[in-house]
Amino acid sequence: MGKLVQEYGSLLGLWVFLRLSTSAWAAAFSALRPLTDIERLIPLWPPSSPFHDWLYRLLLSPWQRWDVEWYLRILTAGYQAGNGTAAFHPLYPWLAYPLTCLGIDPLLALMLVSNLATLAFLFIFVRMVEVDSGPAQAQVASQLLLFSPLAFILFAPYNEGLFLLLSALTLLWARQRKWWWAGTAGAFAVLARQQGILLVFPFIWELWEAHKGDVRRLPRSWRCWLALGLIPAGLVLWSLYRTIVIEEAQLSFASPYALVYSMLISTSADEVGGAYFVIWPWQALYLAIMRLWALPDVDLIVNLTLGILFLAAMFIAWLRLPASYRVYTLVTVLISFSYHTGIVHPYKGLPRHLFLAFPVFMGAGQMAWFSRRRLFWAVSGFAGSCFLMLLYTLETWVP
Repeated sequence: MGKLVQEYGSLLGLWVFLRLSTSAWAAAFSALRPLTDIERLIPLWPPSSPFHDWLYRLLLSPWQRWDVEWYLRILTAGYQAGNGTAAFHPLYPWLAYPLTCLGIDPLLALMLVSNLATLAFLFIFVRMVEVDSGPAQAQVASQLLLFSPLAFILFAPYNEGLFLLLSALTLLWARQRKWWWAGTAGAFAVLARQQGILLVFPFIWELWEAHKGDVRRLPRSWRCWLALGLIPAGLVLWSLYRTIVIEEAQLSFASPYALVYSMLISTSADEVGGAYFVIWPWQALYLAIMRLWALPDVDLIVNLTLGILFLAAMFIAWLRLPASYRVYTLVTVLISFSYHTGIVHPYKGLPRHLFLAFPVFMGAGQMAWFSRRRLFWAVSGFAGSCFLMLLYTLETWVP
């Protein structure tokens, strides 16, 4: 019991530290460019009356940027056709909605769901590493993840923490041969983000390994295949909801590719921030490099730099990962580099998409990390995270 408290107590302490420090930095940066009404009306310092309004300005308002505005719109007015809201999968705002019914502010409700999901994900993440490598490596891996530059997004009112929790549960339960639990978690992951459909691939790999590669045994395991079917069923459910309830989606049956594309990406995506295309990753990368060569900007420089660093980390961690985790990591990275988001910002959101391939940090945690190297990583990674928070808060970079 004491060992359990010590192990998870340190993880909880780290979560609390980063929760408080990211709020402090976001509040400080928001004073440089107040964007919301409450930021313009209420100074950051000294504390003013009414005190709860000042606390809201200090702790919540600095996070009201980019996608958060869309989630707030969904919480307060619901999904509506043609206004961009249908581009966002529903599980995150749906989980926050009951809190708003209790009188909790919508932005605070989003923050609570996101941060509690992040904490739960960290416990599952540690468990996943312990299965293969032991507690010491699990501690290192969790530190690498939490001190990575983009980790601040886990403490923002975004859906990354929720998606990572559901993805981790799917991968872990699939390895434990808990097929129905894994399929259910995967279905909810699809309802959180469209990348959840990629969990089909590691699930299939685990099915293959469970049957020792014997093709003749696979058809007889129909219950396992039904469990696998829960994952695409989540996507079908959301597509039908968009089509029937929101009356927004236009499913295309011109070809299998067109049908899948129309199910994954809503026509409302154009309202959110330009056109979205899924093309071959080398084509998307070429277009991004040409844009950088012709007209470099902060957004593209940051995204490509973080993308290169993530690829380097993936190559380092690759051989240390279980096979199904490699499958999930590979398909997630390939799809992330395949998103082309228009001429102006061709790789918008690339670091966030790559961050979903979280097993990379599990593999990297199995390296020989001496105390000085870990300290250097923590300091440099947190500094990078603060820099990205600055860009996020000033709305000069889209995470």
